[in-house]
Parts: sequence; C-alpha cells; structure tokens
Amino acid sequence: MLRKYRFILTLSLWVVAFSGYAQKSSNNSHELRLASALGSNMVLQQNEPITIWGEARPGTKILAQLDDEKSNTTADQQGNWRVTFKARKASFEPISLKVNDLNLQNILIGEVWLCSGQSNMNFKLKDIDTYDSIIDCTANNKLRILQHTNIRIVAKNGYSDEELARCNTQNFFDAEWVVSEKETVGEASAVAWLFGHGLQHKLDVPVGIIQVALGGSALNNWIPPGALQANPSTKSLFATDWLENEQVKLAHRERARDAFQNVLTPGKPYMAGQFPYRWLCEPGFLFEAGIAPLQHLPFRGVLWYQGESDTDNAEMVEAAKDLFPLMVNEWRAYFNRGDFPFIYVQLPGFKNELWPEFREMQKQAQQTLANTAMVVSLDLGDPKNIHPKDKQRVGERAVHNALKYVYGFNDLSGSPKPENWVQDKDEITLRFSECGDGLQSATDTIFGFEVAGKNGDFKTAKACIASENTLRILSPVKEVQWLRYGWMPFPNPPLTLYNSELLPLGPFRINLNNQF
Repeated sequence: MLRKYRFILTLSLWVVAFSGYAQKSSNNSHELRLASALGSNMVLQQNEPITIWGEARPGTKILAQLDDEKSNTTADQQGNWRVTFKARKASFEPISLKVNDLNLQNILIGEVWLCSGQSNMNFKLKDIDTYDSIIDCTANNKLRILQHTNIRIVAKNGYSDEELARCNTQNFFDAEWVVSEKETVGEASAVAWLFGHGLQHKLDVPVGIIQVALGGSALNNWIPPGALQANPSTKSLFATDWLENEQVKLAHRERARDAFQNVLTPGKPYMAGQFPYRWLCEPGFLFEAGIAPLQHLPFRGVLWYQGESDTDNAEMVEAAKDLFPLMVNEWRAYFNRGDFPFIYVQLPGFKNELWPEFREMQKQAQQTLANTAMVVSLDLGDPKNIHPKDKQRVGERAVHNALKYVYGFNDLSGSPKPENWVQDKDEITLRFSECGDGLQSATDTIFGFEVAGKNGDFKTAKACIASENTLRILSPVKEVQWLRYGWMPFPNPPLTLYNSELLPLGPFRINLNNQF
C-alpha cells in the first residue's frame, strides 16, 4: 500500500486569505510547511497553471521542483510563499514534487472535482445497497481522493480535551490524499467515489476527488462569514446569542450545548466566532475550515449534495432561496476562476412536507445561476430514512451531467424538461426537450400529474405518452390553471417517466396562463 500523509488545516479565525499547512520540513530552523491540500498521491488539474504554496520563516529561500521544472521564491514577511509551474496535460505517468527537503511522490495530472455538502455526500461507499456488485472495480490507481475527516458531531457527554483542541478552523479537519484501493475505499463518500470512478473511465484521465462534507450541516455553515454578516437575512446570526437564536436549526444549538457543556459559562451569551472554541455549525465555519484552505488548488468544478438541514420549517426553505445562490456566487468569487461548473443533487423522495418547495428552489436556481446542472433523484430515496442507500444512480447521473454540460458530450440528453403546451378545454398537450430517443414509462399508468383551478385545489390527472416528446394530460378540473408533477414528499405509487437514457422527469409546477 502506498504511504499516506496526514495534513492539518491551519486558517486564522476570520481571515481566509491564506490556507492551512500540514507537511513540515525536518529542518526546524526554517519550519517549512506545505498547504494541507498538497500531498503524495494527489492529482493536479490539467491545463491549468500549477500552484504550490505554504509557509516558512520569513526570508526563507524556497527551492521547488515539479518533475524536471524548477521554480524559486522567498517567504514574505508573514511567512507565506507560493510558486507556480506551467500548465500540463493529463498523464498517467507519476511525477514528484520537491520543496527544499520535503518530497511528495506519485503525483498525477488529470481532472479534479470538489465534492461537498452534508451527510448524504459523506454517506460511505461500503453502506450503499449495491456495494457488493462494485467492490471488485474499486482498486484504481488512476482515481485519488483527498478525504477530510473530523471530530464527532454528537457528543452527549461533552467533548474531550483532545476534541476541544480541534474546535477551530485550523484543526477541525484532517485530510489526506489516498489512492482508491479495495481495502480502504469503502470509507470514502459513495456519491463522490462513484462520480470520480465514472469520470475516470469515460474521460480516460486520472481523476482527483476532494471530499469535504459534514453531516447535518446547513447552507449558512458553508458561506463566508463576511457575506453572511452583509446579508440582511443572516446578519442576526452574529448579533445575538447563537445558542438562543431561533433562526438557527434547533439540532445545531442542542448539539453545541452538549459538546461544550464543560466549557460554557452560565449566563454568558455565546456569540458566533467569538467563543474560544468554534462550533462546527456556526455560520461560515465550514467555509473557513474546509473550503478556504483550497484557495490555490485549481479544480474543474463542484459536485454538491445538501439541503436536508434547511427544511425544518417554511422559513428555512424560504431563506434557502437566497442562501444557495449566495453560496455558489461566494465560492466562485473566492476562487476567482470565473463561473466554474456547479453540479448539485436535487433532494430525493422522503416524507417531509416541505421538500417539494425545496426541490422547486433547487430547480429555479438553474435559471439564475450560470453554468449549473441539477441531478434529478425524485424517483430514488426512502420515505423514512433521510440517508437512502440507493446512491449508485445518483453518482451515475452526476457523471452524466458532467459529461454533457462540462465535457462536451453533446450527444447525451439531460433530464426531460417541459418546454411548452397547448390547452384545449380539459386536455393539455405538453411538449418536452431532452427526451433522447423518446419518453418512456416503466408502467402503463403514468403517475404524478395533478391539476388545479384558480382555487389551487389539486386533483389527480391522467396522462399518457402521445409522441416521443409529448404527453397528453386529461384534466378532471374545469378551467384548469395549474399543472404540476411529482409535487409530493415521497411519490407513491413511484414515478416512472424517463427519457431513453433513463433520466427521470423531475418535479415541476406550471401556471398554464404563462408560457415559458
């Protein structure tokens, strides 16, 4: 097994202009460190200038060599240093990096993706329902993962001293680059690994996956603190006692009280960002601890799977309409690499009455955010388990979206999308794009369509396939104004309408008085 290197992120409390450091030179007089995102076994983004960075004593001379290319610099007055190497094409030929007396080995050049979100992004590969069928193909030296691990989220009896020592942006995450190996890959994110595995085989280049996710996290945890403080709807997260703020998810506050029970001062307000220990779900904390340290590491795009923690009540769902675009735009601004691709998973089926509205928010975000794609998963999920095991199709559909919208596989279709309609009394003919070779249903009866008049009282409507890209819907309601599909927490009977590439029709709601 290849040697693994461990990395500790270091980032100052509110300052995110410089990233964490980990691997340390044996020359203590210089205290040379490399950024936590760098290590043996890593994959570096192809066709982009390669930046290597870290810290050392001010004035330390930095002699760096990547393969046969050299680049030198001197650590500045703050101890920061950075060198840049030329862009390189993808290659399966391992290269090495030397910085003074530090040596990193087995480095490949290829495609790099950042995979982030909450527990369903962290859901382990070994726990999916199809693991036994894929285990034999998990050994792949061309697929590498930068895995971030963290201290426990739930601590009923309080954090230990060792855990408290990691309650800061510098030390919360540990990270290491690992090769995809049969013996250890089961601990990796299922969705991230399936995504990377699919891309590696389709593109035939090395693939690196940066896995940084946290179970139970909310959108505001992943947004820079400065952006939250400037936002009228979130600035109160910093202005009042965070543990008493009803705008904050109740589970987050309860878990913080449990974890910090031995260090909280009774009667003293807990102000986000000001307590000696930082709680993992404070506003902006996960951006500072997990995203900001990647600042100089180029990647192709982001795969995001999150939203469950923002559906406790209608106010949270409404806030997400603002917070999700804010997060995407803030990440793009921080990395300063333009509107890089952002693929996200729409929430699957689950019995939460607010999920249809949240899915609609996710769908609408595509219309306001450039260069985004959405993975439809309403036909998947579990009515009672918020962590469904059917992750393989989620990962495969994410690959499909990346190939079509990022890598130019123009012969592929996306999920079907309603384009326009013709209404004739009680009959609606609905035309779709992205049908491939035609719409199809796994059952004779097509479930999921509902119609309503002006009063908004929805009734089940019958539907049938009229042609390869049209449906005919019969309305039981006179003067129908609204048409919707899949507008339910967990569809039962199951939804069975797909295109020829087996991508499902996603949920939608249409005012028939307004054409697109």
